[in-house]
Amino acid sequence: MRRLAIPFLLAAVLAGCSTTEPGKPSASDETGSAPTTGTPTGTATPVNRPKAVDLKTVEPCSLISAEQRVALGLSKVEPGNPLPDYGEGSKRCNQTYASVKFVSSIHTLLNGGVDRLKQTTGESKLTPLQVAGYPAYLAQREAPGGAPVCEIYVDAHDGQLLLVDAGGVFGEKGNTPEAACAQAKALAGAVGTALATK
Repeated sequence: MRRLAIPFLLAAVLAGCSTTEPGKPSASDETGSAPTTGTPTGTATPVNRPKAVDLKTVEPCSLISAEQRVALGLSKVEPGNPLPDYGEGSKRCNQTYASVKFVSSIHTLLNGGVDRLKQTTGESKLTPLQVAGYPAYLAQREAPGGAPVCEIYVDAHDGQLLLVDAGGVFGEKGNTPEAACAQAKALAGAVGTALATK
């Protein structure tokens, strides 16, 4: 009788500690501790944005109003050729400034979000900032010829980024990295505000 009791007792204990529903934790997984605030492996922390906007449906030039063109000193805003590196369906908008010292562009990056950016650019080269309530990252580089370029990547949607860049025109005076970033931040602020209304 004792031989039969032990297997039945084990079966009863195991049945109480497991479940047949997929995705449900077993009793051994429930420790009663408070949830953690970190990011468990394989899951993403929700991003705090004013509004998540699917960039596949956004025309970048539509993010600059006539009033913003005047305020930013833009002489021309027109669609440009998208870069293949930014994913299928990516779009581009080019801007020219009346001062002729800078040029800028807006790109929709559809083939990866912040995680991909950190891998391709290098996290140490990115400076976190906020743009119109959106999390964003700033990077600086030099264009061929040595003109400074400032890039701001706006985290608009999971797996997608809106890139706003501004660069100095080669040979023009006053084209410092700080000046390029001032232009990029002003443009990104205007674009980010418009993005939240889409």
